[in-house]
Amino acid sequence: MEKNIYDAISSEVLVFKTNVSADNEVEKVGDVLSKETNITKWTIDRNDIDKVLRIECDRLHPVAVIRLLADAGFQCEELPD
Repeated sequence: MEKNIYDAISSEVLVFKTNVSADNEVEKVGDVLSKETNITKWTIDRNDIDKVLRIECDRLHPVAVIRLLADAGFQCEELPD
């Protein structure tokens, strides 16, 4: 049986509630997340009541993201699917 090329893709999307609201805070989060090599893309929807952070990543545990943001001074909690 031929192996599907998409079987090798293990990326996922993690979604978090945060307290990131100002431009300078988004920059600070970006500085933190850019150091994590498993993150391919991230966005923060500051217009959403939960200030939703979405992360496209490869094999990254949600607890790692929560700790990274907590160490940077932000609240972060994983949202259910």
